[in-house]
Amino acid sequence: MVKTSLQDPSPPGSFNALFEQTRDLVLLARYPGGEIISANPSALTAFGKNLLTARPVLESLPVPEQRGAFKKVLKEVGEEGQTAHFSGRLRRTDSSSFHSEMDIRKVAPDIWLATIHDISERVRALEDIELRNIAIANVTSGVTVADARLPDQPLIYVNKGFQEITGYSAREAVGRNCRFLQGRDRDQPDLDKLREALRVGRACIVQLRNYRKDGSQFINELHISPVHNEEGELTHFVGIQLNVTEQVEARKSLERSEARYRQALEQEKELNEIKTRFISMVSHEFRTPMTGIMASAALLKKFGDRLEADKKDRHLANIATSLKRMNRLLDDVLFFSRAESGKLQVERRPVALAEYLPALMESLSLVYPDREVTLDLRLEPPASFMLDEHLLDHILQNLIGNAIKYSPPGSVVTCQLREDTEWLILDVSDEGIGIPLKDQDKLFEAFHRADNVGQQHGTGLGLNIVRRAVELLEGDIRFTSREGSGSTFTVRLPKIPSNNDKQ
Repeated sequence: MVKTSLQDPSPPGSFNALFEQTRDLVLLARYPGGEIISANPSALTAFGKNLLTARPVLESLPVPEQRGAFKKVLKEVGEEGQTAHFSGRLRRTDSSSFHSEMDIRKVAPDIWLATIHDISERVRALEDIELRNIAIANVTSGVTVADARLPDQPLIYVNKGFQEITGYSAREAVGRNCRFLQGRDRDQPDLDKLREALRVGRACIVQLRNYRKDGSQFINELHISPVHNEEGELTHFVGIQLNVTEQVEARKSLERSEARYRQALEQEKELNEIKTRFISMVSHEFRTPMTGIMASAALLKKFGDRLEADKKDRHLANIATSLKRMNRLLDDVLFFSRAESGKLQVERRPVALAEYLPALMESLSLVYPDREVTLDLRLEPPASFMLDEHLLDHILQNLIGNAIKYSPPGSVVTCQLREDTEWLILDVSDEGIGIPLKDQDKLFEAFHRADNVGQQHGTGLGLNIVRRAVELLEGDIRFTSREGSGSTFTVRLPKIPSNNDKQ
């Protein structure tokens, strides 16, 4: 070690021991030139063993874009005992850098003492926290965090989705127990289930009648998940709120439809099977978005710790996939419900198919990123026709989605649109599993699924919805298929040019 004129009240041996053993990075430099004359082992480990042989100066340590600020800091250290502070990135001898906080003090007439803290882990932790906050804040479902260690387990965080669902701001909700959303409506069967889960600290899923700030009611499907610290102590509850009012209404509408079927067709056994399958579908598709809960719980549990990039991506992808799946299913169920109740109406508007179809394919690529669909447009320009774009969405999304879902990766899926004098003709073809002959007569019935679909998820509503949409547009649908050899669905829609095309 280089001896200095340090005016330290401790004996030299004590200072040397502290210099050598401290975990902080410590440098000694000449004043005023800044030549580094000594470095403790921690500093050599951080900057590189050849730090001293390179004979650097203090001003060379920061990354180039921060050296100007560092020079200003050095100018603040003029008298002995004065200390200046610098926060920024420092370069190692291998040109890599790390985040740091540095205190510089003049400890002798010709000596600067620089004490450096490597804060890279702290910066990464803050970045992880920021990512967590962005992810949770932007989930459209309501996300809440309650402190299980405080009396009455008050909310300590609500995201934007919660505020949009309930109408309460974060300031109005934080600090209160979430029961305030129930108002005076406390006679609900699932409340006992919820109270018991909170008492013993376990996960649960309940449906509750909740009330917005304006007094309107909504059905809240609440998913609760406990969070424990490293000692196993229950510290928080993470809650996910899903507004399932429309789903419940759709289910009631379907139940009313069942009653009509039962009265008109006297097929009670078949209708009971439909009911059982629908309830099973809703339970599977709607009531198990636990991926989102576990992702949120994991992020909270890892608060302040480093989270690897691939794990962050996986958590965010799971949330996004769960929400996309629920939104798609909800759209199909609501369409089916409205069709059953006769509330669907056709609203024809000009649709430029040469623009509409590529845009639709782009949106489908977000749902099926690993698959490609060959689009074959054989239309005479300007190809603008009077169509209901909402109904057209249901036709194309279900037909193309089925073609992708029931065909192997890498196989060809083709969407061709052509015209003749009277019709727009759409063909969707795949090289997939095909449709068994015994299932073909029932293929367009609600909830019917072919025997060869295996474990592939689905509701059995897609082709029924396609048929209803085609009929509303006064068209027809047919198909050809052989089991194991793929399928082709052909839709014909009346060719009605838009007013612009007629002129």
